[in-house]
Amino acid sequence: MRLEQIVKEYQTEEYKFFKYKDREGNEIKTHFIFETHKDYLDKYLGFYKELDDLTEVIVMASDGIFKLTNQGVQHFIKHNHQEEFIGRDGKKRGISAEISKEVRNNLIKRIQDLVSSNSFDQIFEIVSSCKVKGFGELSIYDTSLRISSFLNLEPDKVYLHAGARKGIEILEKKGYVRPGISQQKWVEMSDLPEETHVLSPKEAEHFYCSKKEELELLNPKITI
Repeated sequence: MRLEQIVKEYQTEEYKFFKYKDREGNEIKTHFIFETHKDYLDKYLGFYKELDDLTEVIVMASDGIFKLTNQGVQHFIKHNHQEEFIGRDGKKRGISAEISKEVRNNLIKRIQDLVSSNSFDQIFEIVSSCKVKGFGELSIYDTSLRISSFLNLEPDKVYLHAGARKGIEILEKKGYVRPGISQQKWVEMSDLPEETHVLSPKEAEHFYCSKKEELELLNPKITI
C-alpha cells in the first residue's frame, strides 16, 4: 500500500462512529455519519465556533461536550477521548467530571490570557499550565483545539500524543520520517511526508491517529 493512497482514502471516505449515551448518560444508541473525516472535524469544531462567549466555550471544551445532529435530532455528546468507561481490566478510563471541572476553573482564571492569544501555540501553553493530574496530553490538545476554533486560530504544526504519535512511530519505523521524530511534542509539516502536505495540521493529526492500521500496511520506504 502507498502513502498517497491512504491519504486519498482519508480525504474521500465516509467517517462514522456510534454513541450509546448522550452527555447526561441517557441512552441514544445513535450512529453519527459524516461525508468525510474533514466533514466531521468541521462539524465537531464548528460547534465551538457558534457558542456565544469564551466562558461557555471553556466549560464545553474542558468537558469534551459538543452537539451533533442525526436525522434532525440534536444530541449533546461527550468526545470519546474523554468519555468515562470501564476497561476490560475493570479500571475506569476517561476523564472524570471532577478533573474536567478543575481544569475548567483554572482556565476561567486565565480567560484574559486566552483572549489575548494570537496563536494556537499560546492557547496550548495556557491549557497545559492549567492541567491537573488525570488530564493528559491528548485532553490538553483537544481542549486547546476547541478553544482555538472559537478564537479562529489554527495549529500550524502537528502535535503528537496518543494515536497521532503512534502513527508517526509507524512512519518512522518504515523510513518515511527521520529517526526520533515521534518523540517530539510536535512536528512541522515540512518534516512529514510530502504526500500528507495536502492536509492541514489539524487534519494531519487526525489522519495519523485514525489511519494507524493502514499505515502499518505501508511498504518500507526505499532510499537510493
